[in-house]
This record gives sequence, structure tokens and C-alpha cells, in this order.
Amino acid sequence: MSCLICRKLESITISDGNVIIKGFILRKRLIIILSLLFIVQIAWAQSKDQKTEDPRYILHPETGQLSMVIRIWGEVAQPGVTLVPSDADLMTILSYVGGPTGRAKLNKIRIIRFNVVEGIERVAFANIEAFLETGDDSFMPIIYPNDTIIVNGTIWKVINEFMPYISTAITLLQFYYYVILTRNS
Repeated sequence: MSCLICRKLESITISDGNVIIKGFILRKRLIIILSLLFIVQIAWAQSKDQKTEDPRYILHPETGQLSMVIRIWGEVAQPGVTLVPSDADLMTILSYVGGPTGRAKLNKIRIIRFNVVEGIERVAFANIEAFLETGDDSFMPIIYPNDTIIVNGTIWKVINEFMPYISTAITLLQFYYYVILTRNS
């Protein structure tokens, strides 16, 4: 075994800033670049492996409390991605994001499951209005890590968004009507 190591050591020599390996001359810079590429490849492979894993629960960096990441979209005060306690229900999560807006449709909140759990539907619906009236927990599904909660707006939100366009169209129609009236007179 020692002879094998000796042969390998004899085949690698360093002279004048060059490294000679079995007859190939390599510059130190090339060796450094190749080493860095190898390290980057290892780091990339590790990060790729970590991205495919789904961290269901994490420790909150400030409080140290067991937490989960939730995405919330739509008619809430602060939509986006938020970190909430692992035992948070839908009402607590809505409170974390500032609550629903006045145009939120609270009788059909959609919850899309990122992690497929056996026996649980991929899309669930919550009815906060019914929960507030009855106090029945069956209207509030359990929230799991990485769920996406979508709070849609009411029909009044749609009308409110299109009202400026409708108003402009009515004004143009009135103007056209007055032009026709003045030509016929």
C-alpha cells in the first residue's frame, strides 16, 4: 500500500508555480478555478436537494416558537407569505394579516393544500360568516403548513373596480346624445 502512495506522490510535482500531474502542466489559477467550480457544484446539489424537501414546520427566528409558513391572497389587509404559529386556525391567521377588508367574501374562503395529506381534500372551503353565527368548528377547516388561503371579494368589489369605466362610458353616451339633439334641432 505504501508503494502505491509513493507512486502517486511521485507523479505530482510542483515547479515554477505550475503543478505537473502525470505529464500535464496545470497553472495554480486553473486549479483554483476548478476547485471553486467543484465546491459550487456541491453547494448547488445540496440546495437542490433541500428545495425538493418540504419543511412543514420551522422554528420562528425571533420567538423560537414552532411555526408554519402560510400564503394568503385576496381581500385581506396585508396579503402575502407569513409565518404563523403551528396551532393557528383560520381566524388567527386572518388576524396576523390585518383581517379581511370590507369587500371580503367571508362565506366561501378557499384553502388550497400544498402538501397532499391522505384523506384530506386538496381544496377546502371555510365559511367564517356561518362560524361567527353558530360557533360550529365544522365551518373552519384545519390549516396545514404551506397552505394557500384565498379570500375572494364580493360582487360590490367588482362593481367598485369597474365604476370609473362605466361612468366614463355613460358620460360619452350623454355627450353623443346631446350632439345628435343639437344637429336635429
